[in-house]
Amino acid sequence: MPPRPLHALIIGGSRGIGLSIAQLLARNAYTITLLSRNETSLKAAISTLDGHSDPSPTTSTTTNSSSTHTRPAPQHAYIAADITAPTFWTHANFAAQYNPLSPDLPSTRKIDVLINCAGITQSTLFTRTDPTSLSTILSTNLTAMMLGTRYLLRHRYFQSHSRRKSEEKRERVEEVGKGEEAGAHTPVIINVASLLGLQGGFGAVAYAASKAGVLGFTRALATETGGMGVRVNAIVPGYIETDMTEDLNKSELIRRIPLGRLGKPTEVAQAALFLAQNEYAHNCVINLDGGLSAV
Repeated sequence: MPPRPLHALIIGGSRGIGLSIAQLLARNAYTITLLSRNETSLKAAISTLDGHSDPSPTTSTTTNSSSTHTRPAPQHAYIAADITAPTFWTHANFAAQYNPLSPDLPSTRKIDVLINCAGITQSTLFTRTDPTSLSTILSTNLTAMMLGTRYLLRHRYFQSHSRRKSEEKRERVEEVGKGEEAGAHTPVIINVASLLGLQGGFGAVAYAASKAGVLGFTRALATETGGMGVRVNAIVPGYIETDMTEDLNKSELIRRIPLGRLGKPTEVAQAALFLAQNEYAHNCVINLDGGLSAV
């Protein structure tokens, strides 16, 4: 039987940075599950992923009978839901929608890579930001990330093993000389923060606070999950060409950025792929801001 494909759950993967990460991982043979609120956007996103319509089955034959058992290869999938609702992160809601995605091959939906990428922004002075907006930004950008990650860790959705077992597996792989191709992969959580979480920004107090929280969450969680065999890292994008930067004064931004341009979502995706594949990347924070944080 062929090895189990690596699987990535991408929260907030229907557009922008999250979608670019999903597309790059799919091109690298990951099975993708997208989780976001808008079903129309999710359907459109799934259709852009390599292999989304691949009908080829995985076949295994039992040796003690003449029957052949054919099972469908895992396919990309999505869940449309409000991740900010605490009641979503329960067995009655998340598990009820997630577990049936691969009823015949439940192990194929074990998580190798979790991308926490859901986020909303703002452009309002703090004193003019109403309490509902403050709560919505913090809930979407930070609280939902913590609730979801906590649920997935507690209920063992990660394809994980203890640090000792991870080391034993890697040693066996090295002995046979197959390296990473033999599947010495430890699961990883990759949280998408923001440059504003490091240096703040005018009119973005709640957003900056939420993204600073993402970095604090990443660093603290990394101290707890290493022994579980789960790595935790973060990406800190600067200004990236997405719908979230469409209304900004780009000429002024470009003047300030040492590289003289905005970043591309594909460049953030490349960092995510690196963090997913590098087995020693843990509590690793990658800045992708074109040098803006240096000025």
